[in-house]
Amino acid sequence: MTQNQAPSDQLAPKTRAAWQFFQQMLADVTKIVTEDAESERELIEGLRVIARVSSLCSQLSVEADPDRPSFFDMCSPTRMIGGPNPDGNYYLAMIRGDRNYRITGTRGTSAYLGFQILAGTGLTPRRMANYVSDVDMALCDGEFALVLSADEPADLAGAQWVEIPDDASSVVVREYIGDRGCEELATMWIGALDPDPIAPLTDSELADQFTAMAWSLMKLTTLHRTIKPELLDNPNTLLTAEAADLGAADTTPDNLYMMGTFRLDPGQALVLDIEPPDTRYWNVTLENIWHECLEPRRRHSSVTNRGVQPDADGRVRIAISAQDLGFGHWLDTGGRHRGFVVVRWLDNPNPPDVTVSVRQPEAQA
Repeated sequence: MTQNQAPSDQLAPKTRAAWQFFQQMLADVTKIVTEDAESERELIEGLRVIARVSSLCSQLSVEADPDRPSFFDMCSPTRMIGGPNPDGNYYLAMIRGDRNYRITGTRGTSAYLGFQILAGTGLTPRRMANYVSDVDMALCDGEFALVLSADEPADLAGAQWVEIPDDASSVVVREYIGDRGCEELATMWIGALDPDPIAPLTDSELADQFTAMAWSLMKLTTLHRTIKPELLDNPNTLLTAEAADLGAADTTPDNLYMMGTFRLDPGQALVLDIEPPDTRYWNVTLENIWHECLEPRRRHSSVTNRGVQPDADGRVRIAISAQDLGFGHWLDTGGRHRGFVVVRWLDNPNPPDVTVSVRQPEAQA
């Protein structure tokens, strides 16, 4: 140690305390997952979810740079946590309310595209501060430009102004795809119009990042306890969930949901008899108990309105089971005995007519 160097146990006190807080949060969520798992498979998947959530939280809190932001996909072929739509893309960029940003891109032909401005920093709960959907977006030859700022600039250079508050924290982009084989995905880029000069990382800054990482870890690994947990005690039913039920920062007004859980014995199927909603896009998704999508790149565990045809009576039958038992369009549970079911649709405020029944082949009845 040199003459002017402080002892190591006195360096970065805020960062060290925040890192210890993250370690304790990691232990706490491990205890929750261990307590709530009903089987070895659920425990294994739950511990894997903690690892995957930790990776995402690091991207959100430590790797993101609001002075020089970029969009990154919160999902990957193997990481679909937090109840996402597997028939969609979720992009995020971190921003600051005292900065001005410009977003440019192409709309493409996907079923839906929306930009959500979230606000709230530190321990303040996140909230939606503004929102631009594709129906509100000004397009020129399929291209768009948005300027994000607290005050409207005198010269927008052809862009569309989106007001942001002083505590703006991120931009969340949702893109839904009806058929990946024939739709052109949107493209987008974000840049700060007035970035600060690059400066060394401070003790306070990294401490705030670790603290945010810890709270995000707790939030995303305990959704089964915080979002309509009563569904776990009333399986094989569906309830309409308003946006407020899911958290003001976790959805948008034009995204509507029905949620439920399945609990099935071997050889049983949960059959959803649906009158398709009168909307441009809807889908049905299966999740495990930790709100992780069921390997959608490896098994058929979700379907959009583009992937299923109504029967002669105009209704759609979705059969949720471990094997295809012939009761309708099959969604594969992968042999899990319980999990979540999510029906989402756009634009139409009225929930679709859905009846739910548990069925099994007559030879087993």
